[in-house]
Order: sequence, then structure tokens, then C-alpha cells
Amino acid sequence: MQITTMDAVPLPDAEIVTALLENRAYYAYALARPKPGVSAAAAAPIVGVDPRHTVREVVHGEVLALVSDVALAEYDLELLRERFQNTLWLEVLARGHQRVIAALNEHYTLLPLKLCTVYTNEASLHEALEANSAWVGAALDRVEGAQEWGVKIFCDRAALVTWAISEVPQLRQLATTVNAASPGARYMLEKRLQRAAEQGADDLRRREVEAIGAQLATKVRAAQAGTLQPQQLHGHAEEMVLNGAYLVAESEFETFRAALDELVAEYSPHGFNFELTGPWPAYSFSTPEQQEAA
Repeated sequence: MQITTMDAVPLPDAEIVTALLENRAYYAYALARPKPGVSAAAAAPIVGVDPRHTVREVVHGEVLALVSDVALAEYDLELLRERFQNTLWLEVLARGHQRVIAALNEHYTLLPLKLCTVYTNEASLHEALEANSAWVGAALDRVEGAQEWGVKIFCDRAALVTWAISEVPQLRQLATTVNAASPGARYMLEKRLQRAAEQGADDLRRREVEAIGAQLATKVRAAQAGTLQPQQLHGHAEEMVLNGAYLVAESEFETFRAALDELVAEYSPHGFNFELTGPWPAYSFSTPEQQEAA
């Protein structure tokens, strides 16, 4: 039989008790450090996702976690599973999260955290910072003085097929044969040309998009190819063929933009439509996996 005495009962964690008594948790936005020459302390307070609380720093060595208080009961794990099915609640939270990140980006070098990263007490937040300390410093070094820019490319299919017929020698020769054929033979040759042109257009698209991405990558610190979005998400009539993220040094942005302008001039006549978005904090370069891939 085991007997437990009063002095053997472990003391409760003071942070947890305080959080429970105050119904408080920590909503974390980013890992960070102040931008060189910028005083974050002099900035106006930033209202968090819960408008009752402002963003503050939690210091761990040379790294900061930027957090604000939220009601612990409102961010309980089981409740969040239900709330993430509520698109209106999720949209309000996402907009608030993005607003805070944008404001913080003025004063800090940021490694943005995922939406709804919540810690129940400060001790667990410090544990997470300690566990990730091996890569956080290097990641902040990499993104310091840089911003993320997105380049999306959309392609008009008909224009691409027309380009393929004029660009690919075999297709060009087949088109010449079609034009010279008798009316009786032309129908079957046109069908053959259409099938070959569709395949040639796919090959041409892959080759040229890889070339565009490679050329842009030479002007930046790091590049990531994102998932291509369906039409119902991106809203363009054309097919998305590139969804790239580029970590661009602020001092080199004009060089990057000039290279992009040259690509626009070269490819627009062939049905390629470019869209530049940003600047953003380094969302695509803020995890160990993303750092390694980049």
C-alpha cells in the first residue's frame, strides 16, 4: 500500500493556476527580434485578436515571442474544433491575425506563426522557444532586411496552343501540311494537329514556367513554389501555372522588379498574365521545413 503525505503532494504550477484563475491564454503571432535601428517600444500599442488586450513581448534569450492575451475558455481545444467549422468566425480571426502581423512587420523581423497558435501558460511558451532555438536564430538572420513577394502567373490556353504551333518545329511543319492539304485530307490532319498542339502546349508551358522561376530565383535570397490554385480560389479566367514566393532583400527589390518586368514583356504576347503581390512578412520561409526547402 502506498501512503501519500502532505509534503509529498507536488505544488501546482503557478503559471497554470494564474491562467486558470484569470481565464487567460497566450495567443502567439510570431517569433521575432527588433529591426535594426527601429524602436518597437516607441510604437503605438497594437490591439490583439481579442480587442481587450494589446500585443506584448515575451523574451527568451535573443528571441522574442509576440503575444497577446485571450480568454482561455474561448480557445479551448475542443471548442476550437467546432469554431474552425464556422467560416464567419474563422474569417474574423484570420483578418485580425493578419492585421496584427502587418503592424508588427513595421518594427520587427518576423517569423510568422500559424493562425491560432495558443499557449496556456508562459512556461510552455518558453519551452517551445527553447526547443526551436537551433533554427530560429538562423531563420531570423536569413529573413532580416528582406520581404516576401508573391508572383502568380496565369495562362490563356488558346494563346499558349497558338504559340506552341509557331514555336515547336514539328508542330509548325504539321500546320504547314494542314494548310496545303486538300479539303478531304485537311479534316483529319487538323484533328491530328490539335491533339499534338495540346501536348506541345503542355510541354512548352512546363519548360517556360521552369525557366521563369529559375530566372527570378537568381535575383532573390530564397524561392518557393507553392500549390497551384483552382479557378474558384484565384478568380482568374485563365489557368494558374505558377504560384511562387520569393524572399527579396529590400535593397534588391528594384533589381527583382526589373527582371520581372522583362519577363512580363517577353511572355505577355503569348498569353501569360503576371500578378505581383506583397510585400509580406516571410510566411513561406518561417519553418524549419521551409528553410530547408528554400
